[in-house]
Amino acid sequence: MAGDSKMTASALISSPELYQLLGARPANLRILDASYHLPMLPVRIAGAIDFDIDDVADPNAPLAHTLPDAATFAQKVGALGISNTDKVVIYDRAGMHMAASRVWWMFRVFGHADVLILNGGLPGWVDEGLPVQPRPDTPEPYTPATYTPRFRPELLKTQEHIFENLSRQAFTLLDARDMQRYSGDVQEPRPGVESGHVPGSLNMPFADFIDKNTGLLKSIEEIRQTLIARRIPLNKPLAVSCGSGVTAGIVALALHEIGQTDVAIYDGSWAEWGANPNLPKKTGDKP
Repeated sequence: MAGDSKMTASALISSPELYQLLGARPANLRILDASYHLPMLPVRIAGAIDFDIDDVADPNAPLAHTLPDAATFAQKVGALGISNTDKVVIYDRAGMHMAASRVWWMFRVFGHADVLILNGGLPGWVDEGLPVQPRPDTPEPYTPATYTPRFRPELLKTQEHIFENLSRQAFTLLDARDMQRYSGDVQEPRPGVESGHVPGSLNMPFADFIDKNTGLLKSIEEIRQTLIARRIPLNKPLAVSCGSGVTAGIVALALHEIGQTDVAIYDGSWAEWGANPNLPKKTGDKP
């Protein structure tokens, strides 16, 4: 439902703010490098923990990085030394364009109270002239922690929810892919996946929320203007889909910043829907 951005705490932390926080050396701070499908760089922010969305995932699911159940999530993040009372800050080596928002959403799905995204990611950190440290040659051992999840089903949509919504229209589904993939004018990159979009869904490309000059998430006013230009209704519940449930998080994050704190993500996204020949698909630039 529509929210008031003035009442919503931002999910973003700036590079200078994180640097100042690191200087205080809080014992409960956990910084996660959530980069996805990127080459490993020889540097990192001090003490950053590698968080692999293909590892912290449902091991039995046919699709990559499917959200795990609460017990699996708790076991995986606990093994990384993260407890549910820690302050978690997530960054990407590609700035705002990859998996940091996905991991932010995952922690929120399991009820984590204090989770933030580094605005601009590692490139923004480096642009500020802030220090990095060499990445260790071998994975570091972590002191295991106990993680107690609290599942929030309202933040998750499944294929069944999306199918039911075709007739119920209880929420609006936003498609975070670019217009050419939404319209079906280009072939999908995944084998066996048809082109097009879920009937009734609205195109809201995630890249529209990233400032092309700075790599930062756009301001609240710019986010609002982007949504108005795309005619996105903010007076009813929203859910977001994308190619495989990764960049949908950027749209959910942008909506969170303007007060829409309960936006759900369709986990399987088009990788699941487009691969099922029994589900309806639409092409063209209209819902």
